[in-house]
Amino acid sequence: MLLKFQGLARCFIGSERAAASAVKTSAGPSLPVPAPPPPVSLPDNDDILREILLRLPPLPSSLPRASLVCKHWRRLVSDPGFLRRLREHHQTPPLLGYFFSDSGGPVFTPALAPPNCIPPERFSLPEQPAGERLFFLGCRHGLALLINRRRLQATVWDPITNRKVTVAYPPEFTTDNGAHCFRGAVLSSGAGGDGYDGHCLRPFKVILISTHINDGHTSVLMCVYESGTGKWSNTISTIIPSYLFSLPDVLIGDALLCGFFLWPDGILELDLDRHTLGIIQIPTSSLQSHSVADCSLLRVVQTQDRGLGLAVLSKLRIQLWGRKADSDGVARWVLQRTVEVDKLLSLPRSMMANVPARILGYDEDSNAIHLSTSAGAYAFQLESMQFTELFNVYRISGHPYASFYTAGFGNW
Repeated sequence: MLLKFQGLARCFIGSERAAASAVKTSAGPSLPVPAPPPPVSLPDNDDILREILLRLPPLPSSLPRASLVCKHWRRLVSDPGFLRRLREHHQTPPLLGYFFSDSGGPVFTPALAPPNCIPPERFSLPEQPAGERLFFLGCRHGLALLINRRRLQATVWDPITNRKVTVAYPPEFTTDNGAHCFRGAVLSSGAGGDGYDGHCLRPFKVILISTHINDGHTSVLMCVYESGTGKWSNTISTIIPSYLFSLPDVLIGDALLCGFFLWPDGILELDLDRHTLGIIQIPTSSLQSHSVADCSLLRVVQTQDRGLGLAVLSKLRIQLWGRKADSDGVARWVLQRTVEVDKLLSLPRSMMANVPARILGYDEDSNAIHLSTSAGAYAFQLESMQFTELFNVYRISGHPYASFYTAGFGNW
């Protein structure tokens, strides 16, 4: 096709030159013929091939399989510049699997079917010294956060490259041997998550949370570490009623970290720009038929307009709530959508009712809820309501891990 396109261009250019040389005046003598334009610059084969390869699905097996075509293709897909472009083109990384804490430390369970299934041992940490254990707190932007309660340290780990950085707790979190520090979050603070700083990791932030229960109330302390400065921020705190259970944290927007704790009165949120704590009331009507002690029925999520939302699961129905400002500018909860799961999956209700459905997790990158049913586990994209089946995570609940990964081609 490229040769035909080049031949057609040459014919077109040649016809223009012939027409120009035939121009004459009515008196007979020929007019000066202007210099012909430079030949049209056509893209070479490599440019076209790169554009095609950029549109391969961002799955672990895509580039290795393309590289087997020939040495020339392997050279193109292994170029660092091409790998960066591939990441920029796709933007949303695929869900690779789940991490959860086991007695021996973090364990990875793949969520993709072969040939994209990543062996669990690929994302494993070295065995810890006797008497020590790394607790997995969460992951985001391809980074994972773990804590060592004996050494009072937080570790940021990139499972793809196996790079990691260990940071000592801030002084306020070392009281009582760090017994009250058991929640936290990590996020990449670099533009698009690209590049690495002096820690041999992309720039990151760590948020640690410490709680102290006293007389029916809970004091919550939060502190933020930035890899760019190598320092912890001043500790901020607030007092809430004793919480009944906690939900995984959710990053909404560039500056707001939400959903650390949920209790009958509201959600605690941390504004990373202003470095302040606030409380958002939850729609109590959405919890009337639920046991608020069951966090497998609730998740803080992102709405279609990139705002704060709440997903509430009841049997085979998901209610999606969002906050919307009224005429007075006051934000209130509004029921935005109700999803009938059995109808969406086109499965008989009797088949779906054998095992109660529950929420396994929430993937921020794709804005998808992961739901376990008697028919299997599925990822529901909240904007399009499209669903995909999850492999090997039927009843596993933990921390969804999404990142770009291609075996043998580095971290792209």
